[in-house]
Amino acid sequence: MSAKIADLSSRRKTGARSPRCPICGKPAVEATRPFCSERCRKIDLGRWYSESYRVPAAEEPEEEKDGEPE
Repeated sequence: MSAKIADLSSRRKTGARSPRCPICGKPAVEATRPFCSERCRKIDLGRWYSESYRVPAAEEPEEEKDGEPE
């Protein structure tokens, strides 16, 4: 087995793969996890405040309560 393959298999066993910052892709820091810095954490918070993050949904037509149109 080559050294490269052995290194990959040992990473899988120990979970040595470090999580990445969802904003910039740098390795995450424990103090600001899952982000790499306070700056990236604030960027993400700003995106939530500005409603940049949205879940697409198909709106269903409203049903009449009595079954009769108004």
